[in-house]
Amino acid sequence: MTILITGSTGQTGSRVAQLLKDANYPVLLAARSLAKIPEPFRGVYFDWLEPSSYENPFKADPNIDRVYLIGPHLLHMLDIVKEFIELAISKGVKRFVLVSGSCTPQGVKPLGVVHEYLANRGVDYAVLRPTWFFGTLFIQYSMLYVRPLTSSTHREFRYDVLQDYPRRQHDRLCSERWKDSLCVS
Repeated sequence: MTILITGSTGQTGSRVAQLLKDANYPVLLAARSLAKIPEPFRGVYFDWLEPSSYENPFKADPNIDRVYLIGPHLLHMLDIVKEFIELAISKGVKRFVLVSGSCTPQGVKPLGVVHEYLANRGVDYAVLRPTWFFGTLFIQYSMLYVRPLTSSTHREFRYDVLQDYPRRQHDRLCSERWKDSLCVS
């Protein structure tokens, strides 16, 4: 079993990767820039806008059976992500954890149509719908424009947004089964 992390150099992807590594799960990080893959992780070149790169993770590790899915930020996201999902299923992937948005119900573009597609494919999947990381944005806005937050307030927000959410992703990637296919954090 290997877990592929797309969006691996972002805020949640990097934290999910670290949680998985700490729990001794094999992970493979997919990124447009291999220079951004931290040691000791294995990385592979992957770019949503280059379909020829979709095979790279499966060439690097044929044991991938779960994918943490952060798609490209495009309105026609499904047109791009669908090809990768089909390839992944054909290579033996059994579970997808899709990062969506709190205001995006199933079937609505851009993220909800990917959710709907996974549901219709009959694979194990979870859709995690954060509240658009308002905590992170609040911290950045407060530090730049309002007043500095106290360090204790800063840590409190960082735990809620940047550690609790990746932990939920970790749980859905690693557990044998879960009851929900949708988690709003």
